[in-house]
Amino acid sequence: MEAVRNTGGKKRLYLLAAAAVVATFVLPLVVVLPRPAHVVDEHIFEARLEEMLGQSNNGQLTYVAATTLDGPAPAKDVVLSFDRNYTRGWDPAKLDTGVNYWVEGSLMTPEVYFGEHYIFYGPPQLYVRQVKTGLLWPDQLTELRVLYLSPVSTLAAPIQVPLLFRSDGISSTMVAILALRCLLLGTTIVWSVRKRRQRTTVVLVLAIYALAAVALSLPVLGDLY
Repeated sequence: MEAVRNTGGKKRLYLLAAAAVVATFVLPLVVVLPRPAHVVDEHIFEARLEEMLGQSNNGQLTYVAATTLDGPAPAKDVVLSFDRNYTRGWDPAKLDTGVNYWVEGSLMTPEVYFGEHYIFYGPPQLYVRQVKTGLLWPDQLTELRVLYLSPVSTLAAPIQVPLLFRSDGISSTMVAILALRCLLLGTTIVWSVRKRRQRTTVVLVLAIYALAAVALSLPVLGDLY
């Protein structure tokens, strides 16, 4: 009878651990996939690249005439400005005219964007922040990478604490998250070494640790860009 109870208890623990593992995998997808853009009030639309118009004096910006197909674009015909250093997903060797891409960008005006390397054309012009060439946006790939690696990066939380005293731009949210990561890591280690634990219990605790590490990383996604 005792053996039956132990077997049933182990099964429940394994089921809880499996549920935590599934939640660890699903949670980042639920948070990241519905949100293609990180910046509020930017234009996100599908466009067909029609013609390469030219480049800025230093070659940093490439101007492309495009026709909008879907999404809240400022006009039917627009000019897209791709920045060699800052447009995520922009690869001049892979983006061709006559092909459709989803882009995210902000409207350019001579009052906001000025300087000799900016060229303005007739149609509304957008400074493109990221281009989607596959299933996911570059921002989504970055966020998923951060969330899925958070159980590993949490291990380095105690090492990051001294850096707080050298950083001027760190936010209170980052400080709180780092403190909670240290607490999570310390609690998991102390619990594991105090006495010998059953394998099923250790698996459950590690699964919960991974889920908690992912959850603690969610508030810092806005600080990635």
